[in-house]
Amino acid sequence: MQGRMLKFPVYAPEGVLWALRGRRILATVWAEDYAVVQFKSEEEDQMKRWTLSMMCVVILFGIGLTASLAMADEDKRLSVTVAFGRGLNTAQPGNAVNHVVLPHKIKIKQGGVVHFLVAGFHQTMVYKPGTTPEDIQAFIRDTPVTGTFINDLDNLFYQGINPAGGPLNTEATPTLGPPRDDRSNAMNRVESVGFPASEGVGTNGVASLKAEPGVYLVICNIRGHFLDGMFAFVKVKAVKAEDEDEEDD
Repeated sequence: MQGRMLKFPVYAPEGVLWALRGRRILATVWAEDYAVVQFKSEEEDQMKRWTLSMMCVVILFGIGLTASLAMADEDKRLSVTVAFGRGLNTAQPGNAVNHVVLPHKIKIKQGGVVHFLVAGFHQTMVYKPGTTPEDIQAFIRDTPVTGTFINDLDNLFYQGINPAGGPLNTEATPTLGPPRDDRSNAMNRVESVGFPASEGVGTNGVASLKAEPGVYLVICNIRGHFLDGMFAFVKVKAVKAEDEDEEDD
């Protein structure tokens, strides 16, 4: 135990006792004709309070700096990974545990890419700003078709790989060995979806859309999966002039 010590006779003059006034007594040991008092001085108390105050300031500053850096990094992200299905170990048919998109809210800057890690029998559909989950629910309610896929093509930004293959998207790739019903793009794949800051066109004449700033709805096109809550939102932030300068550097 730290502090100062003072030894004085039991019948010490009043002035000696007055000297201890205002001190914080840590311990007192009595003998037959004297006493030993261990105490803290005002200077030590002030130093301790100052040290604790400085530690609090440093900790709060560190927390604030970390939070601000995290927010700045989040606002400038150009590449984000998203789980589209909660892992192949939960990809049993009809298992609602698998029917999720994680995280539920995604942020990215114009020009960035979202990598959907598809685990299970899923099809990614991305809608332009303005389409809501309620719109998809209304389409399901008002459409007499009750097949596996929803196929609401209104205001569509991106239509993902058909998990069973098909002419409209990437054809299914058979697994090695004898012909089988399951395909390598049916249960485990990565689909990278870009949100370009400008339009583009390939040599085949097919154009890629510019991603306007806003909130994009992402759903699984499998009817039952969407109804289980398998959807998310991608918030696309506009590119600023200083962001373009940083990319040039």
